[in-house]
Amino acid sequence: MLLLSLPFLLASCADDTKGRIVSEIKSVNKLQLSQMTISKLATIDDLRLNDAENLKQGVMALGDAMKVGNRVAAYSYDTYLTAYIDLSTLLPDDVRIDDHARTITIDLPAIQTEFSGRDLGINEVHYRVTGLRSEIDARERAEIKEKMNTALKKEVEEKPFFRDRLVSSAKAKAQTFFSSLLGGGDEGYSVIVNFKN
Repeated sequence: MLLLSLPFLLASCADDTKGRIVSEIKSVNKLQLSQMTISKLATIDDLRLNDAENLKQGVMALGDAMKVGNRVAAYSYDTYLTAYIDLSTLLPDDVRIDDHARTITIDLPAIQTEFSGRDLGINEVHYRVTGLRSEIDARERAEIKEKMNTALKKEVEEKPFFRDRLVSSAKAKAQTFFSSLLGGGDEGYSVIVNFKN
């Protein structure tokens, strides 16, 4: 009778351990693993006559061309891209404990990325207004900031380089994190971390 109940008792302990592991990991919800700063540089210059799109812009460009002096400024702008795992979607079947092989296998949800913020202002890299030229005003700086933000997001969407690099870094950090969390030291379990597509 004792021999029959022992495997059941061991299986029950493993199920309890697995349930605890899944519950604790799910409680984290969103695990941020890696962050990247992406910078954009843009310049403000007077509108050239051949770039004017309408009569009003043409008149302004012609007036600017006749003024004495130079007017140019360069600004940089940072936005942040974060890689994370939504652990709230982890299922009990995503964690497997093999007491005989002393391994814990965890199938993590796919790593996702998101824009996690941007600088409030823009950084002035270069500014030169000489002669009779007008100063660069707040409206122009706000316009260039929005143009940089739009261009930067478009570039990230069109070029997978940024996301691929961030996801690769996040996977390495997740491997280290879960191996440390679940491994239990020298005499603990080996942890195998997989990622769902």
